Amino acid sequence: MSKVSVDPSRRMFLRGACGAALAIPFLPSLVSPKSAMAGPAPSPKRFVQMCTQHGGIWAPNMYPGDATLTEKATHGGHEVRRGKLARSLRSGRATLVDGAGGDLSQAVLSADPTRLTDRIAAKMNVVRGLDITFYIGHHTGGHLGNYARNDGNGGDGKTMQSQPRQTIDQLLAWSSSFYPDLSSIKERSMIVGNRVSYGYSDPAGKSGAIQEVAGTGSSKSLFDRIFVPPDSGAVKRAPIVDRVLESFKSLKSSDRRLSAGDRTRLDEHMQRLSELQRKLGATASCGSVAVPTNDASSLGGGDFSVNPTLQGQYWDLFADVLVAAFTCGTSRIGVMNVPETFSDFKGDWHQDIAHKCALAAQQKTLASAHQRFFENVFLDLANKLDVDDGTGRSMLDDTLVVWTQESGNYTHDGQSIPIVTAGGAGGAFQTGNYCDYRNLAKKVATAENPSEPKYIGHTFESWFTTVLRGMGVTVAELEASGYGKKGVTFNTTQWMPFKDGEIYPASVFGVMGDPLPFLAT
Repeated sequence: MSKVSVDPSRRMFLRGACGAALAIPFLPSLVSPKSAMAGPAPSPKRFVQMCTQHGGIWAPNMYPGDATLTEKATHGGHEVRRGKLARSLRSGRATLVDGAGGDLSQAVLSADPTRLTDRIAAKMNVVRGLDITFYIGHHTGGHLGNYARNDGNGGDGKTMQSQPRQTIDQLLAWSSSFYPDLSSIKERSMIVGNRVSYGYSDPAGKSGAIQEVAGTGSSKSLFDRIFVPPDSGAVKRAPIVDRVLESFKSLKSSDRRLSAGDRTRLDEHMQRLSELQRKLGATASCGSVAVPTNDASSLGGGDFSVNPTLQGQYWDLFADVLVAAFTCGTSRIGVMNVPETFSDFKGDWHQDIAHKCALAAQQKTLASAHQRFFENVFLDLANKLDVDDGTGRSMLDDTLVVWTQESGNYTHDGQSIPIVTAGGAGGAFQTGNYCDYRNLAKKVATAENPSEPKYIGHTFESWFTTVLRGMGVTVAELEASGYGKKGVTFNTTQWMPFKDGEIYPASVFGVMGDPLPFLAT
């Protein structure tokens, strides 16, 4: 008797006018008894990072209540806590937080109940108490680990500008642990926006200068780079890249006049050509994924900067491309650097809203804007990925979607930068949790808003360790990358009543190479 197996790549996704995704369900009757007993092969892990500017969100607007933190442990020398995320329904809205003064309009983690469902809430995490341990205002690089990408404000920022490193998306993009098979990969990492993703000039050799990896503002051009049309059967000509590569190889081997610097530049250029050829040869089955007719780049201009609806539509188009790439298997990493405010405020957002986040009126404007991003961008993508394939699982279960803000509860300060996630990265992350890593014995004095204190917690480096380990990066690869090095400190900022060296003790830096408790499985 012949055996029939189902290729997961044949589970086509159909795109409707509303942007929803439908998958052909898993069909047990088409699987041989032997393969059915073994269970479906594990799906590849995927990673998405969303970055928004500023921050400055008060705790009641951003986090569940402390009363939910019922589990305790000791980590890095102080107590840390965990509680379960609990969705509640109020006034026709679903929410995970109460909002300052019980005002649901300021509750960032709230949405229409059809978007923030019990199913989605159970796949989320909300993380508090992870700090960038030095001042790094006006940055975009801290989200993914390149602290050098900041505007140089203050001595800390200037110091970090001399210490660039690759961002974690690029570490994953060039890791054989994350990408053991590149045969279908058209884009190692899909970058939307600028000044957020950084890698080596020779990423394959993990050498050379750290430089920006260019992003795009066109959803259609990104789609063209990840989409593989059905095979027409036409005879394919050998890529011209083959001939170019041969010319460069000949030049390098025959011309001894090349300087060491020119040889390095030649090697890097050849590496880029090799990567281009690899992309041209990538094969995948995109099936019935529809070619988009709208382009995000066409939505700019006019009142776009103060039109939250248009801004939501812009990022919705990119979300569709990410879902298409994950469906086709042509990329497994997406990065979205979001400069929009998601507000109709027409004044100077930075000075009149963000820098005045400690004032009640400005806080309401700020929190409402972040709520729109949460509902219309973060939850939009999470729901598009969370389509049951017939086994009770979805692409979201094998993905980690991360949203981070530039700063903590005060604009440009790095304490308690909020982290919101969806998905379990193939079981690497426990979900449905509110985790608080603050050291409640270290309260920093502030005159800006005495009812909204700052606390010292654990390092953002611990978060990067947790993500990279969860994505399958080995300990040796992690340590060689410059991430997760225990005992490496940068701790110069002074806050009353603490002096330098007293703010973050050695015990905190000593656990930077360990996955965070409560999150890692």
